[in-house]
Amino acid sequence: MEIADAILVTIKAAGGCISGRTTIQKLIYFESLFNLVNANYRPHYYGPYSSDVSSIIQELTYLDFLKEEVETRETTGFTVSGDWKRYCYTISNDGDEIIEHIKKEHAKEYSEIVNFVKICKETANLDVNILSWAAKVNYILLKQGTPMTPEEITTIAESFGWKLSQDQINTAVELLKQLNLCQAN
Repeated sequence: MEIADAILVTIKAAGGCISGRTTIQKLIYFESLFNLVNANYRPHYYGPYSSDVSSIIQELTYLDFLKEEVETRETTGFTVSGDWKRYCYTISNDGDEIIEHIKKEHAKEYSEIVNFVKICKETANLDVNILSWAAKVNYILLKQGTPMTPEEITTIAESFGWKLSQDQINTAVELLKQLNLCQAN
């Protein structure tokens, strides 16, 4: 599935709204592991990052398939730094029409993405932190190609500039198990 289509279907599967670009990035990252979308990722501050996914989110917004709302400290009342922003994305009417076409043309992939997002909602409530921890742990495990202890994961994470605690790794592993990306011990 094309990245743009996967983004639209992912947001639709999440209930028609996703808060945060990072959340979209991580969901598409996991979908790419299942060959549902072809997106390239590299290490970044919040874990694996795709510049293609970032560009296509902006393009979908520009084309009015997605609506973008910017949340700030003032609009949310959150106790965060003054320059904090979070981008929330909802599907527009035009986006819904595209999704209906995708649903017919790519029924299998559509269904798999819906199921995948459902697991992430049930297991992690689409929490950006949990998704980021899980993506980081998964990225490290894939790069190393061998089972690792949490201590080893923490050490490798530091080489990417990532800080992962034992609790964060444990939480990440639970999500990875639910997604069948990690063996249960």
